[in-house]
Amino acid sequence: MDGTGWDLAAVRARFPALAATDPHGRPVVHADAPGGTQAVDVAIDAVAEVLRTGTANQHGVFPLSQRTDALVAQVRSQVAAFLGGAPEGVVFGPNMTTLTLHLAEALEPRVRPGDNVVCTQLDHDANVAPWLQLAARVGAEVRWVPLDPATGRLRTAHLDEVVDARTRLLAFPGASNALGTLVDPAPFVAAARAVGAVTVMDAVHAAPHITIDHRALGVDVVACSPYKFFGPHAGILVADPELLAALSPRKLRPAPDHGPERWQTGTASFEAIAGTGAAIAYLTQVGMDTVAAYEAALTARFLDGLATRGHVTLHGPPTGVERTPTFAVTVDGRAPQAVARQLAGEGINAWAGHYYALEPMRALGLLERGGAVRIGFVHYHGPDDVDRVLAALDTAAG
Repeated sequence: MDGTGWDLAAVRARFPALAATDPHGRPVVHADAPGGTQAVDVAIDAVAEVLRTGTANQHGVFPLSQRTDALVAQVRSQVAAFLGGAPEGVVFGPNMTTLTLHLAEALEPRVRPGDNVVCTQLDHDANVAPWLQLAARVGAEVRWVPLDPATGRLRTAHLDEVVDARTRLLAFPGASNALGTLVDPAPFVAAARAVGAVTVMDAVHAAPHITIDHRALGVDVVACSPYKFFGPHAGILVADPELLAALSPRKLRPAPDHGPERWQTGTASFEAIAGTGAAIAYLTQVGMDTVAAYEAALTARFLDGLATRGHVTLHGPPTGVERTPTFAVTVDGRAPQAVARQLAGEGINAWAGHYYALEPMRALGLLERGGAVRIGFVHYHGPDDVDRVLAALDTAAG
């Protein structure tokens, strides 16, 4: 246990995948956390329990079906508490991207030719492409909140220039999956409310790192993915129930006409729902404020290490303020893919490329140069993991 009271060994024991070693017997450093975290033990157990003890679809008269009903209701309430929404506004799906595409189709009747939608240069493409496609289908304009390449932050002062009476939607991230930048929703919410537009926040990267309160923030729709916060592969959308009720999603005739289930096409993955609830219970027990405080120390350690390495360039916020422990870096004279391959040889998993964050990579001038190497930590990493990555970046420089 370190001086903060954080028992890293106890935390890591909750994640079976962290026991993996590389061919040289070294513990694998899963520095690819922004692309998907490892699953916590209780989430794994919950998934297995559903499959082991029997599955049945919802709304039957027999006990196994009724157990499924109770499971879905319980986890819907857990998600609502975790993200600050109402249970009636929680929609389950296969992933955040599918849910966002579905939402974009349902919002289409609200957007007319000559209207506009606002996107940012900091988003993952899952919160960009659905709106680009919507705009193309109806003949609407797409406007952009620009990224400041020097700071890795959005120039939100430009909202006054891009939002007007014909703005129908503002899409923005809670945090950047590429640069780690945390985004304040307040300017987007204020701009949207002034013109009656809908706000959609991609919270996929934010959810493992910070507390999210959908209602307190005033955001209309929040979407995220449990496999990014220590659960199974799935998607979650949380919205104001009134908004969901006012829209008409595509659905089959047997699907209900009211409530969040009319947004869920086909049979849900009940085992993934169970794992999602278990992951949320784990994070609730640990405490998101505790997680954020511990991760701030990891962020500071990595940034301090980069400051002494002139051959490594950090792209994104240069300080630990308002960022997650996710870092996009390039190494002088080395292609990002080559650096990632070098790290893999050192037992370190990391991504190279654009990680579906096309707009920030383009704004930084990196898209045509192979993107960057993304290194990401979460609360199950320790100082030794940070130091191993820094040492490997030295090796990668040749």
